[in-house]
Parts: sequence; C-alpha cells; structure tokens
Amino acid sequence: MLLPVALLSKPLDRTLTLKKDEVFSGELQLGKFKKPLSLRWTLFKDHGLVVHLKLNRFPYQFILYKDFQRNTFRADIFKEGNTAHKEGTDIHEHPYFLVTFKDFDSKNSVATLKVKASQQLKWIEP
Repeated sequence: MLLPVALLSKPLDRTLTLKKDEVFSGELQLGKFKKPLSLRWTLFKDHGLVVHLKLNRFPYQFILYKDFQRNTFRADIFKEGNTAHKEGTDIHEHPYFLVTFKDFDSKNSVATLKVKASQQLKWIEP
C-alpha cells in the first residue's frame, strides 16, 4: 500500500543514536522543492566528533564538541528568497537544519545527536 508523501512528511526534531559510519538520511521539503540530506560520523578523538553532512549533494565536514559554544552546526536551507518573518521583530530567518552533539558512549562507540529543522520544513523518510 502506497501512502501519499504528505502523510509521511513531518517536522524534523529528533534524537539519534548512531554508530560509526551509520547513515541517517531523508529529504527536507519546502513547498514543492526537496533537498536530500544524509548525516554520519566517522571519528571521535580528543572529545571531538567528526561529522559528515551532505545537504543537497553538497558535502560538509565539521567537528562538534559537547561544550555549549561548539556543540551545534547550523545550515541555512532554501536561502533563495524564502524567509520567515518573526512576529514583532525585524528578523527574517531562512529555513535551517541543526545538528547538535549530545553525548558519546565510548563503551559502545555510539554518538547521540539531536537533529532539528525549522518548522516550515517537512522531513520525508526514504
């Protein structure tokens, strides 16, 4: 039984537990436009987690640490004129994707990450 994509799409806000090179993937959608996303980590050394993100087939590599100022990576998405205006302010915000490093279990070699996308984006599972 095939379900319409609208039934499978939802906002993205979840906590992931990933092993080394385990891939989390799907698509972020704004209106009729979709951008593929995949995320994995490859190395945990000196309290830093090396993360690989591919967003709309463009690769990013960065290191996240558990301390507050270095634990999150933010990517603005659909910057081509699609902004949300915050009520009562002059702030215009592009749709975004966040990945936050929460914890690393060295015994099981498992990283805990929180992934979130802005409310105007819908998440579509593969």
